Amino acid sequence: MAIKINDLVGSWAASPPILYYQLREKLDDSNTSFEDLADIVKTDTALSARLLKIVNSAFYGFAEKVDTLTHALNIIGTDQLTDLALAAIVTSKFQGIPRDLINMETFWMHSIGCGITAQKIAEFVPGVATEKMYLGGMLHDIGSLIIFKESPEDAKKILLRCKETGENLFKVEKEVLGYDHAEVGALLLTEWKLPERLAEMVRYHHAPSRAGDYLKETCIISRADALVYEMKIGNSGEPGIPELDPIVSEMIPVSDEELDTIKDEIAEKIDDTVRMFF
Repeated sequence: MAIKINDLVGSWAASPPILYYQLREKLDDSNTSFEDLADIVKTDTALSARLLKIVNSAFYGFAEKVDTLTHALNIIGTDQLTDLALAAIVTSKFQGIPRDLINMETFWMHSIGCGITAQKIAEFVPGVATEKMYLGGMLHDIGSLIIFKESPEDAKKILLRCKETGENLFKVEKEVLGYDHAEVGALLLTEWKLPERLAEMVRYHHAPSRAGDYLKETCIISRADALVYEMKIGNSGEPGIPELDPIVSEMIPVSDEELDTIKDEIAEKIDDTVRMFF
């Protein structure tokens, strides 16, 4: 019998990204300075080093070297650095997943590629905060990692069936487990009390027509996910390109020429950005 979704997520919900909460709490204080925020991040030296590498990577492409966290905050802003911190914290939480289930390098390559792509697509969609899209793309498949960690035998059966039949991963998960990785990821983010916007993008990235207040953002994540698979950038378990909800084309009117431009920009950034995260 499959593990119930609340039990599956339980232990992970109990270990939230504390440093991220500390940053958000400081951001709500109008007296907080860049130095105050930098001091919080500096309590984790590995995270500090990783964030500086990311800010200096092709992901941002700054001409000048960013050598301090305070400098980084001045350039990219508090919200972006806080979101990058959360992404880096989350990647460090998932260690030890067997390679016969998933290659973590290719998993994160797909996830980071989706984050970069979501930002690029958002530039063509009015009314969407471009800088908010990276984290949604980066974390859209986080639920898969929990399934891999907590229910490896079921995960192995699901992945094998998808490989043999070409069925979409989320559909087989739903049949075998009673829920899919999108629901698992959204539940974790909700338990961690992360923004509703983020949880909704993750929950409905395979069914964006069911999204509510963040329909455009969810459609962007769905389109980015498919585009990254089209480009064969990494893999998070799907045997092929995920099918797109018809509403995606309606909400995301990006031309083929614009998609070609996006592909070129992603190809230039992806390898360097993945190296910086790890």
